[in-house]
Amino acid sequence: MTDTTEKPRLPSKAIFLERLRARFSQPCPTPLILFGNQKSGGTAIAGLLAAATGLRATLDLTGTKAPYFSQLMKGKVSLPTFIRRNAFSFSAPIIKDGSLTFVGAPLMDHFELKRAVFIIRDPLDNIRSILDRLELPGHLPSLDIGTLKINRTWKSILSGEDIGLPKGHYIETLARRWLAATEFYERERHRLTLVRYDRFCADKRGTILWLAHTFNLSACHDVTRLLDHPFQRRGTPTGDWEGFFGRDNMERISQICGPVALRLGYYPPTLVEASPSVAQQKQVRLKRIAAS
Repeated sequence: MTDTTEKPRLPSKAIFLERLRARFSQPCPTPLILFGNQKSGGTAIAGLLAAATGLRATLDLTGTKAPYFSQLMKGKVSLPTFIRRNAFSFSAPIIKDGSLTFVGAPLMDHFELKRAVFIIRDPLDNIRSILDRLELPGHLPSLDIGTLKINRTWKSILSGEDIGLPKGHYIETLARRWLAATEFYERERHRLTLVRYDRFCADKRGTILWLAHTFNLSACHDVTRLLDHPFQRRGTPTGDWEGFFGRDNMERISQICGPVALRLGYYPPTLVEASPSVAQQKQVRLKRIAAS
């Protein structure tokens, strides 16, 4: 397997501009932070919430691109230093960046936040969305990440190097990433407001108004015309999971994500097929949702 370790490079124009702006910026003292794995729908939710409330939003930090975020994760850069270097991004009242999920608890502690948002997406759909963004298939028996023509940030995410995941099959790595993000929610659920991506899609306007009310924000702008705005490049959803992932890779996802997914109301197909009790549990939950 090709080594995906980042080589030293000169800072990009974007990171140089971020550092320059940081010198003249102060972090928002109490930002609303939206956590969740990459491609969980956070950009759309944060973007609509910002439009509804008239508040500025940071939808992705320049400072979480490779190799800067892995330096934070490895302890080479302290969290206060990281925030200071990205003060312009952190000066927005609404902040969303999937990578921040993996430093979620200390980040909330730093800002002394009592509440934040966690966005969750079905693991199969979440992993499919990441692969769709990278124009990669889900059924491969192996993948040489080092040869891919994608930027080094996505290579770092796909290999798990940015958050220190063990090397392995690319589907296993993405499944472990979903699990790590979701385990953060389970540990900190007492101070995280859960937003399910599927429910957001079913009622976008209602979800945004509910979030604004929950966090005492004034939703003074009508966002109806923005509800279907593509805040990121649109993917290609599918219900044919076995066709997309293949049996072996579906089982990889179910084995890694299955127990937590079940606790949170998601039902990986291979688990449902293997266990009649799980299938029954799913049907009971669906009836409760329909009746509510």
